Amino acid sequence: MGRIYAYARVSTRDQNPQLQLDALEASGYDELVTEKESGKRGVARPEWEALLGRPQAGDTLKFWKSDRWGRSAGHVLTTVTELRERGVKVISLTENFDLDTKEGRFMFAVLAAAAEYELELRAERQAEGIAAAQRREAEGRILPGKQRIGRPRVLGPAELDMLHRLVGQEGVSVTEAARRLKIGRSTAYEALAVARQSALTPQAK
Repeated sequence: MGRIYAYARVSTRDQNPQLQLDALEASGYDELVTEKESGKRGVARPEWEALLGRPQAGDTLKFWKSDRWGRSAGHVLTTVTELRERGVKVISLTENFDLDTKEGRFMFAVLAAAAEYELELRAERQAEGIAAAQRREAEGRILPGKQRIGRPRVLGPAELDMLHRLVGQEGVSVTEAARRLKIGRSTAYEALAVARQSALTPQAK
């Protein structure tokens, strides 16, 4: 009979692992690994990484809940697949995540769908964030501490003339002029600075 490994992780938001430990003890195990680390991406979990290499074919790895284990649905799904390919049985106590049961296989399929949804949602939010930043830049409303996206826009002669007329003759603020011309405020400031520098530089004869 294979060995049974159990894993419990307590994050900074959940300081008391006793609920996990009680459930794991009641279910039985040969070796328990506990870790107090964040589940955020990029944070090392040495105990967990070491544990993943120990189970052999015929062994079991159990945990209290999948969010104690993986950083995302995709991470859980990938790890479960790797363990199953090695012949390791994986069990989630609270989710009935036992791939030897129909409930476990159903949960596995749900996690696969959730992983795909999570990736698509992240990409969608990233695209929306970039679009919003571009709109703010075009309206001269770049948030404090943020930089422009891409290279500075080069104004054409007509736009440059209009910018000079609005700011220099009509007394319109640079921010308002940038909004009317649908350019970034920083682009407007840069164009005006270049024009002033050109006016101050003696022309070669």
